Amino acid sequence: MASQTETSDTAVSTADARETLTGYASRTQLVVVAIAAVALLARFVELGTRVAHQDEARVAYWAYRFMENGAYEYRPIVHGPFLTIVDGHLFSLFGASDFTMRFIVALLGGLLPLTALLFRQRLRDSETVALALLLAFNPILLYYSRFYRNDLLLAGFMLAAFGFFVRAYDHRRPVFLYAGTAAFALAFTTKENALVYPVCWLGAVALLWDHRLFTERAGERGLLSAVGDRLRATARGLLDWWSHLTLAVFEFFAIVVFFYAPRNTDRIAEHPSKFVDSDVPGLYEALGNPTLLPAVIEHATLGSWNDFLGKWGEGNSESYLGALKALWPVLEAGAIALLAFAILGFVVDRYVGERPNDVVSFAAYWGFASLLGYPVIVDNPFPWEVIHIIVPLVIPAAVGLALVARLGVDSLTDGDAVSATAAALVLLLVTAQVGATAVGTSYLDAQSDDNELVQYAQSSSEMKPLLGEIREVTETNEGIDVTYYGDKFHSADESSHDVPPTPRGSGWFARLPFAWYLETFGAEHDSTNREEIIADMDDKPPVVITLGAAATCSESYDSASDIDQHMDGYERHEVQRYLHDSGCTISTVVVYVDEDTPREDS
Repeated sequence: MASQTETSDTAVSTADARETLTGYASRTQLVVVAIAAVALLARFVELGTRVAHQDEARVAYWAYRFMENGAYEYRPIVHGPFLTIVDGHLFSLFGASDFTMRFIVALLGGLLPLTALLFRQRLRDSETVALALLLAFNPILLYYSRFYRNDLLLAGFMLAAFGFFVRAYDHRRPVFLYAGTAAFALAFTTKENALVYPVCWLGAVALLWDHRLFTERAGERGLLSAVGDRLRATARGLLDWWSHLTLAVFEFFAIVVFFYAPRNTDRIAEHPSKFVDSDVPGLYEALGNPTLLPAVIEHATLGSWNDFLGKWGEGNSESYLGALKALWPVLEAGAIALLAFAILGFVVDRYVGERPNDVVSFAAYWGFASLLGYPVIVDNPFPWEVIHIIVPLVIPAAVGLALVARLGVDSLTDGDAVSATAAALVLLLVTAQVGATAVGTSYLDAQSDDNELVQYAQSSSEMKPLLGEIREVTETNEGIDVTYYGDKFHSADESSHDVPPTPRGSGWFARLPFAWYLETFGAEHDSTNREEIIADMDDKPPVVITLGAAATCSESYDSASDIDQHMDGYERHEVQRYLHDSGCTISTVVVYVDEDTPREDS
């Protein structure tokens, strides 16, 4: 990446000298750390309160199965292996719950404001603080820091990688290169659209180069001379760092292979129909026998790449405008102020002053390219995709936000009451809007149909009390605890759910999010699609789950109306597994709980 050599080198040396002489963190660093502390608190408060979204429940269930049987092979439908493997170990240490499921995302999301410090020698102090504030309290980043998905992790790792690479360039210290490479590699273990990031980066670098060449050709050397000088300087820099770059490439592939390599292949071999390459040795087997490493490495890299292309390689096959229309309300609801500040920061940085800030320009190019490009590449334009647009834009947005704050302070100092009042009013309105949106979307209406950040597969019901009651009766019951009724829920082979991927049409997906909770409860369950079996049961299980009636669907389907007459002595609960019924996608679920089954505390 091109750099403001004189300016950045002076800033780096001055900052290094100041920190070396004082031996203490600067005031800016302390403020950013305090912001991160508040961000962590905001993410962990009531972290386990919201009922699991179906995507959360699905991936968490498979992480739980990984904890139990240790069998793992990359499957694109679950996205990258990072969350499955990390949460599998967290569950074994601290138990499985909605809190522990979301813990690692909340932790890394809360620490994300600390990445602002990686840019502190390329930004003003006020801009660094503004960057930390935006990363801490943007409503979209806050909501999805409390959500068990890979998108926040991917964007956060990539932002950290970019920051470490900038510091490696500025300080000429290999340790930052290795730290950036580790973050970059971890990003590739989260989700497949990690591939989009280096493409955006290459485009941003090309634009920075073009800007430099346009500036330098005005001199006496001419365009060809400027290009030659820049290519020679780049080649010398790469040659000086060839050993570190080689080691960084090895580091990248070591991390990728560690996560993507299969595990517990003996258990995988018990389910050969579920795995494409069940004869590939596992990671730990290969570590004990190095001759097996080539096969593991090939499977973890080329094999994973082929699996990815087979599932997600086509991108958006529908309308570009349709995808943009789906993403825009999320951006408008959760990041419209950030987008406005990003435009302001980019324009002012580019056209005011002697030379644009390379980091600001780079991040703006990256973010605006993502804004235009994501409607092309996303297979499903769900709300969390907006994360990949706004994370790079936080850097120019921080410049714009800090500019408004400085104008207000300067106007106040100069006695310009009108300008100072205007700046204060803008900051007050933005703070109120962002704060109200963040509180509403993440705490007050985290499951509401009116919340633009909520995706359809989120239950709109406050069913935690019901789930608690189910847990109590299953813990005191012996034998089958739960029976699912109906074609949608029925599975001919319950053991097929033990190792992912769970077959479509097996009834398992329709049971979400209940399947996740019953697994953590240790509940025994079965299913049937025959009403007479429910009617003839002399000793029914304490819990029966079936679909409810939906006014939106005129088709006939197995539902509670079939078995209501057989459920005397059961308390009837009606909840939503999605936000609402939609046509014949039935959200309404009826849960029968035996009134006479002893509870744990009775």
